Amino acid sequence: MTWMDDQLQADLQNGFINGNLPAGSLVPEILTNRRGNTIFNELKNELRTCTHFKLAVAFVTPAVLVPIKSIMMDLAQKGVDGELLTGTYLQFNSPKVFKELMKIPNLTVRLTNEAGFHQKGYWFDHDDYETLIIGSANLTMNALLKNAEWCLKISSKHQGAVVRQFAAEFSSQWQTARQLTLDWLAIYQENWQAPSLKTAPMTSQKDIIVPNAMQKAACQRIESLRLAGKKKALVISATGTGKTYLAAFAVQSARPKKVLVIAHREQILLKSRVSFQKVLGGQNADYGLLTSRQKPGAAKYVFATVQTLTRHLDEIEPTDFDYVIIDEVHHAGAASYQKLISYLRPKFLLGLTATPDRTDSFNVYAMFDYQLAYEIRLKEALAEQMLCPFEFVGVSDYVWQGQTVTEKTPLKHLIQAERVEWLIKVAKYYGHDGDVLHGLIFCSRTKEAQALASLLTQKGYPSQALTGQDSATVREQAAAKLKSGQLAYLITVDVFNEGIDIPCVNQVIMLRDTQSAIIFLQQLGRGLRKSPNKHFVTVIDFIGNYQHNYLIPQALVDDHSHQRSRTIQTLNVEPTLGVSTISFTKLAYQRVLDSVEKAQLTGMSLLKSEYLKLKQRLGRIPLMADFEKADVLSEQLFAEKFKTYPRFLQKMGESVSIEPKYDQVLQFLTEELANGKRQHELILLAALTDQQTLSLDDYRKLLNQNGCWIDDATLTSVKRVLTLAYYLDKGKLGSKLRYGNQPLIKIDLQQLQLHPRIVEYLQNPEFKRFWNDAIQTGRLRAKNYDQTVPLTINQRYTRMDAVRLLNNDRYMVPNGIGGYYFMGDTGILFVTYHHQNVRAAIDFDNQFRSRTQLSFYSKTNRTLASRDAEKLLNPKAKLHLFVKNSDEQDQSQFVYLGQCRVVKESAHELVQKGTGKPIFGVELTLDHPVDQSLYLAWQNTNGTHSFNYV
Repeated sequence: MTWMDDQLQADLQNGFINGNLPAGSLVPEILTNRRGNTIFNELKNELRTCTHFKLAVAFVTPAVLVPIKSIMMDLAQKGVDGELLTGTYLQFNSPKVFKELMKIPNLTVRLTNEAGFHQKGYWFDHDDYETLIIGSANLTMNALLKNAEWCLKISSKHQGAVVRQFAAEFSSQWQTARQLTLDWLAIYQENWQAPSLKTAPMTSQKDIIVPNAMQKAACQRIESLRLAGKKKALVISATGTGKTYLAAFAVQSARPKKVLVIAHREQILLKSRVSFQKVLGGQNADYGLLTSRQKPGAAKYVFATVQTLTRHLDEIEPTDFDYVIIDEVHHAGAASYQKLISYLRPKFLLGLTATPDRTDSFNVYAMFDYQLAYEIRLKEALAEQMLCPFEFVGVSDYVWQGQTVTEKTPLKHLIQAERVEWLIKVAKYYGHDGDVLHGLIFCSRTKEAQALASLLTQKGYPSQALTGQDSATVREQAAAKLKSGQLAYLITVDVFNEGIDIPCVNQVIMLRDTQSAIIFLQQLGRGLRKSPNKHFVTVIDFIGNYQHNYLIPQALVDDHSHQRSRTIQTLNVEPTLGVSTISFTKLAYQRVLDSVEKAQLTGMSLLKSEYLKLKQRLGRIPLMADFEKADVLSEQLFAEKFKTYPRFLQKMGESVSIEPKYDQVLQFLTEELANGKRQHELILLAALTDQQTLSLDDYRKLLNQNGCWIDDATLTSVKRVLTLAYYLDKGKLGSKLRYGNQPLIKIDLQQLQLHPRIVEYLQNPEFKRFWNDAIQTGRLRAKNYDQTVPLTINQRYTRMDAVRLLNNDRYMVPNGIGGYYFMGDTGILFVTYHHQNVRAAIDFDNQFRSRTQLSFYSKTNRTLASRDAEKLLNPKAKLHLFVKNSDEQDQSQFVYLGQCRVVKESAHELVQKGTGKPIFGVELTLDHPVDQSLYLAWQNTNGTHSFNYV
């Protein structure tokens, strides 16, 4: 029998006979879209690793084909093709779907003649075995990512009865099905009628508009500030999330006598007036425009451009309007706005913006007295379905004679015919929603935009370049042509980053270096506005050898942590945001990864930029806890790079002076406790700061009130940590000397007390401020961890963290821990995961055989008779498993995967290649399956991830 035969037999035993038996990657399982897992990820993984595939699905939607096409192109590069059997049941599949399917060269599509064809089956050939997924999920985004679906995944040898039955059924229907051709499609399109789906009716323009959950929360916060006597409030709302409706709802709550709405463009005001009337009702005469051609008369709601208002201030009394709203308020740094704002004296001023963080010196937060009422971010807006979903694909920019586009590429290479052909080929392949293309292209140079517009027009894609030199009228006329279909593309150089509303945009192309996450999101946002019959927007980022490529994965998930491991995880996992997807082709992926590895993510210029933005937002020097609340930077960065937060502030140019004795105590708090991985120490220190003495019984009550687990071993560990008895007397790493040999508490019988010297230190206001800040930061971070158990599954820990949190009696340096460490019956296993082809000869790397089984090998020169084996095979042993991928930049951090058990029958000895020394191996069964996205990311790195080569 082959290895595969053994594996399949074991997996079938687990799946159908006894689930307690060891299992591998081929174990039968139910696929769902629950607990962070998705059917979509499983299908992607099967496609990327197969040698042939057959799909039989009733329903297909265009959105799902964008990320699928990326994989299909990669498979075509490897000579892998497949078949899709579908049909016209209920006429669900639109002509657009069939057009998009015909673009995939390595996919043969046939249409069944069987009435009521409603199948959902996915078959993948992996040479020495086959995988079959059958269930309820069609090839649609909702089915693969969102809906409550059940699919059974099983694997079999080629002679297995189930896969033979599937092959026979598929072949039977395939033989009688007809080929998808242009002639058939023409007839289908002529006769096709969109199915009448039984869904909740859309709200008509005449119906009452009601706020969504986020708008309701924002309005409640605005009203609470107003009722508390505040005069101003600022709302940050991502592009397309309904800022204008939100403002109207806020006015509806306040019931002011007269309202003024200000914007910088008349086009915005015209739409604002319509939105306000939908919400507030009333007669047309209640809504007046103040323009160069119109006067509002006695209107209750006045809409005016800032330019017109500044020219008519002498006609307005400062108190005429008791509620003033400024849209796109980040422009308010201009002299015209400042003149207007200083003149008007409303009872309440509301500012709206999607982009508050400016590259100029204007501080929009200060203008609103730092009263940030609410913030609606991109991820939350997508989750709430406030925006149109996007399908993002990162592809390679054109390679010409071995040279890829960079920031310094000469213009003649950017506009050469071959690059334009490449742009058209890729844009056409990935396509767009709907029948008419409404595209925006962002490029880096004016001459490039103008040349591309000319070349695309010559190729049959009418295009127009827009630059900063074009007037507002020219821009509006161009936008109107795009909406009507007279133009296929508008090509701009940062002109449409904001202030333009073209909801019909269904394709966004980024043809330039991403130098700012803010601008990236602004440009992405141009396509996210909802529009009737628009289901998604295709976003294609042509990625060259750019220095700032690392910003792309950070911007897509709004990550400001500056942690390299988080950026790489985004790149590997390709997370979904609601039903929006992120995909990178192989070469694009590699370019972004190269940029991530080279980038100075914690360089002083980047850190200072983040620091100044937060300082501007708060109107004061931020504390470490402020960064945690804003989800910007990370406590780990402060601990590793600066040791204490005051040292970071000094690097930022702030006048902060901390005596060395204070600094060493703060270093202890920052490095050891402020990560929040266990908040027991923090709870005690916070209580003692207020009252300096606490009984052990009262401390237990505090822990219980905060939902913390309590046992004698943990309480002993807390005491040893805070008295520094846990730490080493000698050695640089982790020594008491490192922290000034200064205990934080002392213990007197059943009383816990602050150490007298700490009490003395707390008399210093600066020290107390940073002491409290470190404790608060840790308490905030503790929310990321399950405090009812010592360790939280899927969170990251260092070796030293694990040893401390599992209550070892002394500090251990990493070299003293190694790949595993035992504390009595408690064992801690640290695995650096090197994925190898599990069908190849075993080379003693630790390997996942499935999401619940890992092959684990001992240190060198160990046999089954060794003390290590005795401890590992001890039936009473409680084994905790930590894993990190071999390519992770943050090499000190492991992901905790929970407890595991040794399959005793699996223990075996081997001779290590090269050294000839003995080692032993075992199979570990995990109590909790590895998170699906994490497992697939680990399986698909180190060069084994299949990506589209374009």
